[in-house]
Amino acid sequence: MGIRLRTLRRTTGAGRALTAGILLLPLSAAALVPESAAAAEHPVRLSHLQAAERLEQAGLRWISSGECADRDNRRCTSFEEMRVFTLRRVIKLKRCSGCPVVLTGGTENGHERGRYSHRNGYKVDVALDPCIDRYITGRYAFIGRRDDGARLYRAPRALYARTSSHWDILFR
Repeated sequence: MGIRLRTLRRTTGAGRALTAGILLLPLSAAALVPESAAAAEHPVRLSHLQAAERLEQAGLRWISSGECADRDNRRCTSFEEMRVFTLRRVIKLKRCSGCPVVLTGGTENGHERGRYSHRNGYKVDVALDPCIDRYITGRYAFIGRRDDGARLYRAPRALYARTSSHWDILFR
């Protein structure tokens, strides 16, 4: 079982940080610790291997048009520097929907830049599938279209964009 580092912040009643520390958790236990507001500012990041192992354990698949995982190659699919929260949410999507979920994009180059971007670990691309399509469109409210024409559906902590070739999903 691997070890995971997690930053802890202690606060006063007024919410000011007093100290910061490191907690070592087994990977299985770390997966159960919810991401706090402080962790959202400085989220725990995973290596590609850690993320790929967790995806496989949860029954998710991933594909790469270049059959590679190099973060700097746009033809690859990489999960290097993926936020733990993002990974948990895509696993929850599979579990709650009961649908097959196949990731086609992660943190690799080739996506738009910005704070809440693929590169920063906030977004994933998921292959189109009739089951997942029905789940998202039937469960979440359509809120309009993105500049590129993608249909947008809002969930409490996610934004789903239905492009012509995949779901572009932002988890916040």
